Amino acid sequence: MERYILTIDQLEELYSIIKDEYKLISPTLKDGVIQYSQNIDFKDLPFGYTQMESAGFYTVKTTDDCYFSYIRPYNSLKQFLRPPKVNFMTVRRIDNNLTFEYHLKYEKYAFFDVRRCDLKALYILDKVFIENKYPDIQYKTVRENMFIVGVNCLKASDVCFCESMDINFEEGYGADIFITEIDKNFLVEVLTEKGKNFLNKIKLKKQQSMNLNKKEEVIEKFKTTIKKKLNTENLKDILYSKIDSPYWEELGKRCLSCTSCTQVCPTCFCFDIREENSLDMKVSERYFVWDSCFNQTFATVHKFNLREKISHRYRQWLMHKMAYWQDQFGTFGCIGCGRCITWCPVKIDIQIETQKLRDL
Repeated sequence: MERYILTIDQLEELYSIIKDEYKLISPTLKDGVIQYSQNIDFKDLPFGYTQMESAGFYTVKTTDDCYFSYIRPYNSLKQFLRPPKVNFMTVRRIDNNLTFEYHLKYEKYAFFDVRRCDLKALYILDKVFIENKYPDIQYKTVRENMFIVGVNCLKASDVCFCESMDINFEEGYGADIFITEIDKNFLVEVLTEKGKNFLNKIKLKKQQSMNLNKKEEVIEKFKTTIKKKLNTENLKDILYSKIDSPYWEELGKRCLSCTSCTQVCPTCFCFDIREENSLDMKVSERYFVWDSCFNQTFATVHKFNLREKISHRYRQWLMHKMAYWQDQFGTFGCIGCGRCITWCPVKIDIQIETQKLRDL
């Protein structure tokens, strides 16, 4: 592995080089939240800002601690890999004959400043959409043409519990380059040939191992800022034993079934297929759209709703994240990013509720 130390000016140069070759997605402060956005300038990265988050609460404040002072954006990469609405087929009626047009659209994306929880989310989505008998061609195509610059977090928010969810802080999770900010300079680790090719375009001196200890100090210091913990030992089996607990009814009384948690979750992947027909019945557009297991119609089969009660829908969501997913894909479906906690309007906290169910 090659390592370099970059100044802020060299980091900006690297950013510009990547932007010249890819449609670049990176964090920015927009509409009052830090979010992944497309093709922003380097100066628009939210340097000097950070978030304050708790259950049902979000705000942004200024800070001068460091450059990468902010935490992961409120949205996730699935917005770009699996957009909320995609037209994938058009059917036309021409002289009483039907023609079918299939649309395979993808962008050549580069993601700059992806935190390790979101990289782990990509690793999980790969298991869903690629590593199976019937891979999703559109997702697979986008994924194979991506370039990723990962960044180590410097501080956790009050909703983060990523360390509890099997996040490996030494794993690259598919990133091409990984950056650690050290004393307002940047240790850059090159993980792939694509990453090496970009770094070769900048005149740099290789960094010896002297800064690796400082990198480990940064990671260990970050871990001390993670306040939330979840005991995941034998969690799957324990939750299976609580599947008929009356506590689910208590949760159902609080949950609004608003789908906010599933929309911001970086690993929720439920979708629906919808048809939009022209009034003259000559054109039909078929769309992939985001769906949610909290929607009342999601589990409706032949007009019968298998999860009519909100408590049943919440149970399905939490059990899928913490138990079923392990049976399906060999990993948790939750990465501990805390987005669902922050954006729940009634302040339901998946970490607290999972721990309560465990301790019943």
